[in-house]
Amino acid sequence: MMSCGKDATAPVPVLTTLTVSFQETPISVGQTANALASGKDQFGAVIGTGTVSWSTGSSAIATVTPDGAVTGVAPGQTTLTATAGGKQAGVAITVTPARPNCTTGGTLQLAVGDVQTLSAAEKDGVCVGGGAAASEYALIVFHATDIAGSNISLRVTASGTSPVEASAVPSVQVPQGMAARATAMTASDTWESQFRERERREVGSRIESFRRSRISGTSALSPRFLVDVPVNPTVGSVVPINANLTSNLCSTAKEIHGATVIAVLPHTIVLSDTLSPPGGYTAAEMTDFGQQFDTLGYAVDVENFGAPTDIDGNGRIAILFTPGVNVIPAPPGATVAGLFASRDLAPVSSCASSNEGEMFYLPVPDPNKTINGAYANKSALANGILSALVHEMQHLINAGRRIYVNNASFLEETWLNEGLSHIAEELLYYRRSGQTPRSNIDLATIQSSQAQVDVFNADQIANMLRLRAYLRSTENISPFGSTDLLETRGATWQLLRYAADRTGGTEQTVWAALVNSTTSGMANFNAVFGDPVSISRDWAVAQLLDDAGLGTTPNYTHPSWNYRSVLPSLNSGKFPLSVRTLLDTPIDLLLTGGGVSYLRFRVSANAPATISATASGRSVPAAVDFILVRTQ
Repeated sequence: MMSCGKDATAPVPVLTTLTVSFQETPISVGQTANALASGKDQFGAVIGTGTVSWSTGSSAIATVTPDGAVTGVAPGQTTLTATAGGKQAGVAITVTPARPNCTTGGTLQLAVGDVQTLSAAEKDGVCVGGGAAASEYALIVFHATDIAGSNISLRVTASGTSPVEASAVPSVQVPQGMAARATAMTASDTWESQFRERERREVGSRIESFRRSRISGTSALSPRFLVDVPVNPTVGSVVPINANLTSNLCSTAKEIHGATVIAVLPHTIVLSDTLSPPGGYTAAEMTDFGQQFDTLGYAVDVENFGAPTDIDGNGRIAILFTPGVNVIPAPPGATVAGLFASRDLAPVSSCASSNEGEMFYLPVPDPNKTINGAYANKSALANGILSALVHEMQHLINAGRRIYVNNASFLEETWLNEGLSHIAEELLYYRRSGQTPRSNIDLATIQSSQAQVDVFNADQIANMLRLRAYLRSTENISPFGSTDLLETRGATWQLLRYAADRTGGTEQTVWAALVNSTTSGMANFNAVFGDPVSISRDWAVAQLLDDAGLGTTPNYTHPSWNYRSVLPSLNSGKFPLSVRTLLDTPIDLLLTGGGVSYLRFRVSANAPATISATASGRSVPAAVDFILVRTQ
């Protein structure tokens, strides 16, 4: 007997997944590359797609033929789409500007030392070199905006380039003691910048009320305040004072305790907190610090920035040595060298914690580490006192004149305020060393005697160390940024020095104009020096060209300092400017506003190189300058 049954029928494969692959992305204008479509069935097996229909989202950016050949038309981004068997799949396509054909002549050839800003078309692509001899170039990429927080992504591509030959930077022997205070002097920068920003929020918003209170006479003198310290207080007497700097600068109630009058000098009253730990400065040492400031530092600041206010009517500035500075929660390993608080220029009726008088706060030695371990080295603290006082005096003059003399609406922006205080340190260096601005001071000058080394260490080495840090990270640091980094301070100090040297004339006029202003930040800089973007661009070029032996024009020089001579002694014998080598592998850059990148490359004889760039697949915007410099 035969059995009956049904034959099994295999499922028919059906196209369920469509995929597009495109090997060339991005493509440049005029370039053609092929796209492929592939399919899989419901079981994941590869299956034929049948007829594929191709299209692009914008034929103005890219076109595609029926067989999937894609051609770039204009820079931009679009989508390539394939349709088959009722399915669709797409892939993003980026079209970049056309790269020049550097085999047909027309190369850009510069003489050694020449500087040329590339045009918009040349940023898309340029042929460089091609002469009878090998040549070396630097491409300086500068984000030309005064908005420090504005970032831009770039890709720079080259072909036909090779590494530059190693430059001979001499190894320099560092003199004994040089750079010894590097860590201690730069570690406090972060905390002070944070303090200045807090000060602008907590105190700066009350400026109008300060002025109204003083006009109305509500800041009457009282024995509770520094304002009541007699013009000639008795040495050895104890006066009440508020040394709390860690709470809200205006709204926190005073924490009053005693301070002993140590010395009364023509411009200065020296005070010592009665709560200071044992083993600190002697009365004679504190008196000597006051005399140094009274006879030297005070004059440096007043001559350059203007006279301080005298809201307490005693004709002097108080210097308080206090553990109130030691307890400030600074970063690990940091010390706060000194501090001025603008709250003390306010009437107590508008700012409850004010001492109502011009004063500075300095830390005290704590050799037994009763507070913390950061201030145990008495000699290290002492070495930086005059520089710290001159630094803080600029802040005092700046704030007092903005509040009560110039009637400004705001305290100065932190980047410019700190930059000016670092200028004050440099001015102190000139006064004590006998050197002068615009004299291209080199390492030999600094090393000419131990006295010259000592004053450099005391007053100027911190600026150089901040600058060294900036030159190592020029792409993501702006000279007018709000970041509380020592790199920013180094950049701002050097930019101000460069701008003043470029402006010429009497230095005191320049610095006084910046302090005696009702504007702040960029507006203030622009009013004194001119467009900050164009000045910053030339300053960025000067980092590479100054003292490099290329015979550059004055706007690309640093007249006051020979940084190529000085900085290697603080950087293991090498100039610290961060430079990348531009070869066949594309370089991706992320530049902050005012940031700059330095790309070096070599072009062989009679073999031109191609340099091109894009910004997120598009042409480089006008806000980014490409400056080409021939260095050999």
